[in-house]
Amino acid sequence: MLTVGDVIRHLEKIAPPWMAEPNDTIGLQIGDRSSSAATICVAVDPSDRVVDKALSRGAQLIVTHHPLIRNPLKALVKGDPIAERAVKIAQANSALYVMHTNYDSVPGGVSDILARKLKLTNIQPLTDTRSDEYCKVVVFVPGEALTGVRDAMAQAGAGRIGEYSYCSFRTQGIGSFIPEAGAQPYIGSAGRLEEVDEWRLEMLCTRSVLPQVLAAMRDNHPYEEPAYDIYPLANEAPKLGLGRVGDLECEMCLGEYADFVQRELQVRFPRLFGDPGRPVKRAAVCGGNGSSLYKEALSASADVYVTGDWRYHDIQNALAMGLSIIDAGHFETEKPAVVALAERLAKDFAGSAEVEYVE
Repeated sequence: MLTVGDVIRHLEKIAPPWMAEPNDTIGLQIGDRSSSAATICVAVDPSDRVVDKALSRGAQLIVTHHPLIRNPLKALVKGDPIAERAVKIAQANSALYVMHTNYDSVPGGVSDILARKLKLTNIQPLTDTRSDEYCKVVVFVPGEALTGVRDAMAQAGAGRIGEYSYCSFRTQGIGSFIPEAGAQPYIGSAGRLEEVDEWRLEMLCTRSVLPQVLAAMRDNHPYEEPAYDIYPLANEAPKLGLGRVGDLECEMCLGEYADFVQRELQVRFPRLFGDPGRPVKRAAVCGGNGSSLYKEALSASADVYVTGDWRYHDIQNALAMGLSIIDAGHFETEKPAVVALAERLAKDFAGSAEVEYVE
């Protein structure tokens, strides 16, 4: 049986909690980790409409981008919409899990998906509020399993150095061990000292993918108890943070790019600030409310900044400093990544759970 806890462990591999902004409310907000998660609904907001729709579909787990509980609830009373929704979810024996700013910042999350949808290239983080860390994973593998373990670790994210993947180093040696009573060794027998030709396989990885890499290694290693080491490294690791900036595939005028953004994000009423005829070569993007980062967009040499919830004074300041603006809406700039998450979970849990995006 797939449990809520199983799904949470998978979600925390996709967007590790440590990547959330300080004081953000993420994680399991309602429910029991040991309960079943055979039906999962994924949404941007835990609104009344979403909660009602999810529960009508028998959702045992609701995964949302925005939190339901932002501040500690002091009471569960009728008339408080947050409390009523929380009680409704709990009474249905369902659970609510939140992936917020950790999913905004993580590679492959909200900002990356938005940047790719808007056809940016040479994509870089707009801020560097989070820094990943490098480590080296060393595992000792018998020769017949070496390629399978290496490939599995690489597919999980290890061995990436710049524009190169599957990077590894190996040296041959002899491993020794005595299987104790109750062990089920791949090689040898209980109580007898064994010496085996093995390979020392070394691969670089970042902290954000370490859990996936270790899981892939264990799943593909033939030993009951693989021997491995994790070494922290001082190498400068990738910077992570909110928003992305990149180059357009081809130059266009601001008005044309605004029309493109409207079509791609299905924005009903986008707001454009700036000269529609201005050439645009470089754009910054941020899912949700990112107007406060306009100075970072300027520092990154962006011609235009696409985000939602633009505030009046930020608009005036950005325009005065030479930055054009497309207000594409809070929901609209986050929806693509949440839809992508639902599609990913449907694939990852195929045969174990039904997964649906709702709004």
